[in-house]
Amino acid sequence: MKIIRSVLVLIALISVAWLGCKKIPVGFIGESMYYKDSPFKIEQGNIKQVTSSLNLDGSTLPVLVKLLEVRKKGTNQRAEEFYAEHEVYVYKQPIDPAVDTTIAMVNAKREKKMLPPFEFLPSGQFLFNAGTSFLPSRSQYEFDIEVSNESGARVYKNIGEIQLLDAELFKSYAIANSWFSDQTGLSGAVDVNPEMIITKVSNEGTNAIVKIVDKNGVPFNPKKGEIIKRGDRPTFESYAKFNPVVIGDETMTCNYEITPFPMKRISGYGDFLMYYRIPSTYAKLDNFPAGQAPGSTFSINPRFGFQIKQEGTYLITVKLNGVTHK
Repeated sequence: MKIIRSVLVLIALISVAWLGCKKIPVGFIGESMYYKDSPFKIEQGNIKQVTSSLNLDGSTLPVLVKLLEVRKKGTNQRAEEFYAEHEVYVYKQPIDPAVDTTIAMVNAKREKKMLPPFEFLPSGQFLFNAGTSFLPSRSQYEFDIEVSNESGARVYKNIGEIQLLDAELFKSYAIANSWFSDQTGLSGAVDVNPEMIITKVSNEGTNAIVKIVDKNGVPFNPKKGEIIKRGDRPTFESYAKFNPVVIGDETMTCNYEITPFPMKRISGYGDFLMYYRIPSTYAKLDNFPAGQAPGSTFSINPRFGFQIKQEGTYLITVKLNGVTHK
């Protein structure tokens, strides 16, 4: 019995010694990592877009995520265009048009750099810049990463996808048109709805051109006073913080410099609304308003709002249906 007991004790001591010599694994790195929002939908040309973080599947922190390769979806070749550098603006601080009212002040917060269209962060996130506008339209990509921590490293093939979307160039907001009686000060809606047509006429520059026309497309002349302000309400000039609005015979033009334009709403006036008046000297209603005294004359009050999302030159035509230029 003593012999058996001695043998068992010896076996136990040997086991303990063996376990003491064996290296115990440090940390954990998961096998089932994934990106919740993959495929990432990236709007081309936007200044800053950040993707979601990598789900680490309970891996021991800290981890380091390294981008290995980006490929055109369905191919085995590295997408060289994805790594090509282009000159883009990098913003060191946010721009506030209420504070940064000159180009010099804006330029103090930004600089041009030669960069690829993305930066890959140690967290596994992509930070995309305006350089995405140089990538082929509607391209689709897939990518591989390597994740490492104190326990080692693991490669994850085809862990995520990137889809490029056409950029939203602009957005139109509320447009309306009303008449205003010169005699009584009463007003009402013009009985035919106005239209706002926004067209990108060039990829070059950063210009917004506003043109107000009658039902036949005849422009009103802002230089001759055919288009005037409405009291202290916002106008095109109210949003043009960096360069003055240039008044022409048919148009009002602003070099807006930075997208989106307008960048900031004016409190109390909705979505970038602009208000103007066309005196009765220069316009007439096609249909005389019901209930108004014969011989009354009416000014025309167009109101509209828009926002430009991508750089370029745009023509914003406000067509006043039901109104004829005199």
